[in-house]
Amino acid sequence: MRQELANYVDFAPLNLLAKQYTVPGPFDAIFCRNVMIYFDQTTQQEILRRFVSLLKPDGLLFAGHSENFSHLERRFTLRGQTVYALSKD
Repeated sequence: MRQELANYVDFAPLNLLAKQYTVPGPFDAIFCRNVMIYFDQTTQQEILRRFVSLLKPDGLLFAGHSENFSHLERRFTLRGQTVYALSKD
């Protein structure tokens, strides 16, 4: 990543299974790539539900190529091959 762009980006690790997320949202984007495939469907739904409160309206969720969330959380709309947008409502 170029430094001029990196100056506008905050990176933070997150334990997806933690009882509480301690990151200070809301964010424009969340990158969660190639991780969700290791969780069962119920856990995936819970993580996605929690992402809703961390994203700004129209915020983007970037997933891996083998991950599909359209059927798990209706508030995320597929916008590209691996990009989902959070609906405004």
